[in-house]
Amino acid sequence: MTIKIGLVGLPNVGKSSLFHFLTRKKEGTKIANYPFATIDPNHGVVLIPDFRLEKLGKYWQSEKITHSTVEIVDIAGLVKGASQGLGLGNEFLSHIREVDMIWHVLRCFPDQEIIHVEKSVNPIRDLEIIQLELISADLQQAERKLGKSKVKNEKTQKEKEICELIKKNLEQEIPVSQLGLSEEEKQIIKGYNFLTNKPVLLLANHGGNETEIAKLKDYAQQKQLTLFPLAIKLEKEMEEEMEKLSNEEKQELGWQSVDFSVLTGKIKQLLNLKTFFTVGEDETKSWLTKKAMNARECAGLIHSDIQKGFIWVEVHKYNDWLQFPGQKNWKGLTKKADYIIEDGDICHFLFRKKK
Repeated sequence: MTIKIGLVGLPNVGKSSLFHFLTRKKEGTKIANYPFATIDPNHGVVLIPDFRLEKLGKYWQSEKITHSTVEIVDIAGLVKGASQGLGLGNEFLSHIREVDMIWHVLRCFPDQEIIHVEKSVNPIRDLEIIQLELISADLQQAERKLGKSKVKNEKTQKEKEICELIKKNLEQEIPVSQLGLSEEEKQIIKGYNFLTNKPVLLLANHGGNETEIAKLKDYAQQKQLTLFPLAIKLEKEMEEEMEKLSNEEKQELGWQSVDFSVLTGKIKQLLNLKTFFTVGEDETKSWLTKKAMNARECAGLIHSDIQKGFIWVEVHKYNDWLQFPGQKNWKGLTKKADYIIEDGDICHFLFRKKK
């Protein structure tokens, strides 16, 4: 399965720099000191680090170790009035609808040489500008749906009631994600793809001084929003510098890069994801999937034939394996198709091959 994360924010806040830093993609990514340097969204792939995968691959002496990945989408900067079409806003908002998760990239660093469309650095204000545009776009979406809705049965009546509830709250600037909808209600409106119903992470792009993000930290805590600080420019510069140094010089410098496993944990938590593993001498691989997926569904991620011919899955718990690695051919717990795979499960799927 493909997980898409959209980088969203005002122009010149560091979205393209972040995209470049995460994906290592150099060609086709325009970074410039003026608004709308990015028009069409840039797409790149980022590996999801997992120390468990490395341990498993080393133990099995695998020829190939394959990490899970997510797709990062660098979406052009939004401005006030985007929901009304300003700054190609409607087109840019449509790109956001296609992603599974929104990262609000917020500029926290002061730099007079880099233009700020709002003339000053204020990440809380910038976030609220973008959030209001997303709310306005969702409100238009709800109004269009209600204008076309026809009650034919109990299901369409329920859909109309939910849409009216959403519209009422959006008019009060309350995002869809804060309405406490039931799983059934979420399924009914899934096709609407509301922007304010997507999981959100605040990425604070600072200059290396933690005081730059102090107010934003307090705001995020108050609003119960997930925050990840990252000094993008500093991290990139130090990464390049460290490549020139010997191991001894690196130790003397004492530089600690950001721990991206923390970011991975936040992504999995917000998107309700889990990781399971398949192991072997040819390849050891991690698989990123929804927490609710059962064994048969997870088998389908590997190959549709495995899902169709599923017999059972042998499961080894990672923590048990870590304590007692044992032999490579040890048997695990046999689980049926409806078993919900858990995070860290090492899986061996048995299936009937097509004749």
